[in-house]
Amino acid sequence: MNKIKILTIIFFIFCIGCQSDDELITEENIKNELIINVNGTDFKSINEKIGGNENCDKLFINASYYEKDKFDFTIKFDISKEGELLKVWYEEYKLPMVTPQFKQFYLTPNFNPLKTFKISNFYYDETSRNINFDFEGTLFFEDDINITKTVKGKIKIENFKTIDCAVTKHSLRYHKNNFKLFSNTHSMGKSSDGTQTRDYFTNNGFHLTMKLSQDIWSFTTDTISFDENQILDRIVFKEYVGAINAEQIQIIKEADWKNYETSGRIIIQEKYKEKGMDMVKGSIDLVAKENGEIKYDLKGIEFKTGSY
Repeated sequence: MNKIKILTIIFFIFCIGCQSDDELITEENIKNELIINVNGTDFKSINEKIGGNENCDKLFINASYYEKDKFDFTIKFDISKEGELLKVWYEEYKLPMVTPQFKQFYLTPNFNPLKTFKISNFYYDETSRNINFDFEGTLFFEDDINITKTVKGKIKIENFKTIDCAVTKHSLRYHKNNFKLFSNTHSMGKSSDGTQTRDYFTNNGFHLTMKLSQDIWSFTTDTISFDENQILDRIVFKEYVGAINAEQIQIIKEADWKNYETSGRIIIQEKYKEKGMDMVKGSIDLVAKENGEIKYDLKGIEFKTGSY
């Protein structure tokens, strides 16, 4: 009898030791989680398969899934701290592996990612650095936009990493009357004659350019007014009307943009230093017309830019 008891205990202990990693995982152990449906197939990844960092007011998130000889993919998100979608891309290897093997990339549309993709139920706590959000949309194969991936799911991450921002922050923001402008890229230009530009591309298909006769830091007036006939010291406002284009390198074709007639004013509100660089904060009042008809009347577009 004693021998039977001893063997039973040993067998029980052995069976516990044989539990798989999946069986040992509990809800309490899941700190990070991706639940995703790709073209009708469900997948789930947890913990070290999901990560990223916050840097310069943006959240860079990546989550991967691997199943031997079946699936190997990663989905990446660029999102503002406020939950504004900036970019999504999905990359995968075709399995089983063959040689040579290349990644396939699927992307949100250039210039207007919100056209086919959305983030919802976004939550980010800067103190606990916990993140969760739902996502849904269509991504396009960069070599042929007729090939797509339809994805839907949700992500949660605990104790998200933060990295100190090493550069100055430039931005363009507006949100009134159910209309938004939120820049996802910014650039500065300078010509040999001293004229300068500040370009902002938004995540919903708009391109706003400051065309300046001099460095914005050098203006001695607080208000720069302009009308439709001015060449310099004015705002150029365009809207993307071209076909869906999804490429890693964004190429600007003038034919793809509608150019509005503009008038208004640029208001310089503050000059300050940031990381040793001269910076300017202000607002823009803008009236944009098409063939004389007002299409947009936007008051208080907030901007930040630097001296160049």
